[in-house]
Parts: sequence; C-alpha cells; structure tokens
Amino acid sequence: MNQEERRTLKRYIIDACVKSANSKGCGDAVGVLRGTLFLAEEPMSMDELVEETGYSKSTVSSNMSLLENLGLARRLVKPGDKRYHYIPVTDHDSLKKSMLVNVRSEIQNIMVALDLTEKELASEGHATDAVLARIAKIRHFYKQTDKLLDLVSRYTTDELIGILEKESK
Repeated sequence: MNQEERRTLKRYIIDACVKSANSKGCGDAVGVLRGTLFLAEEPMSMDELVEETGYSKSTVSSNMSLLENLGLARRLVKPGDKRYHYIPVTDHDSLKKSMLVNVRSEIQNIMVALDLTEKELASEGHATDAVLARIAKIRHFYKQTDKLLDLVSRYTTDELIGILEKESK
C-alpha cells in the first residue's frame, strides 16, 4: 500500500471509528486506536500504538483496556515476545457476544434497581399506582429485551441473517 492509499484509509476509517467511539461516550483515543488496529497489517505492540498515534503510553494502555472490555480489541502474546500485542476483533460472532454481554449487564443492573426501588417505596408507603405502573412498564421493556437477547444468542450471526432473510421474503 502506498503512502497516499494509507493516508486516505486512515482519514476515513479512523474518522469513522472516532465518531463511533464518541457516540458511545468514549473519547477520540478509543476511536483512533481502534482505527489504527483495523489498518495494521499485523498485531501491534503498545510501543507501536504509542508511536503510530502519538498518544502517551498511559493513554494507550487505558484505552486499549477499554477496547478489550468492549470486546472490540483482543490482546495476544507473540511466541518469544513477552510484550502484549493487540488486534481488532473483526469476527462478527465475537462482536455479537460482547455486545450481548454489555447489554445483559445493563439489563441486570436496571432490574436490580427496579426491584430495590419498588421494595423501598412499598416499605415507606410511597408506592403510588402511577409509580408502580411506570416501574412495571420499564421492567416489561427490559424483560422483553432480555428475551430477545436470549433468542439472538442461540444462533450464529450467519444463522440469524438466514432466518431473518427467509422471514422477510
């Protein structure tokens, strides 16, 4: 790949990754690092990411941890090299799994909060019908979402696409 091709790829891919990161409440560094990994021809070490992006080692380290936790990057060790290297996660089933884990975590947190809220309001005698109805509506939404995620998790991405395409005809 020549320099002009690389510059064009970097401009559009990294920009898209930054916009995606920002839409999720993450800083630009998350997007720049993800885009840099996408464009890398082989796994990149922390030092290579620092050199390529110009970010400090601490910024790269903390943001790579975030990318790993989001399921968007994977850490690996090359044989004979003790340093960590990073690759982007581009396998759609791995991405699907990490997205499901993240959404399920949110569902669990909200459901616990709803239960605690309902219990505390009831014990204090503050549970009006309107508040209880609102809690029930939110609970129903999250239960339905959890049910949907359970169904989605049973199939590979290719199987889901096949099922949905078959149903949409």
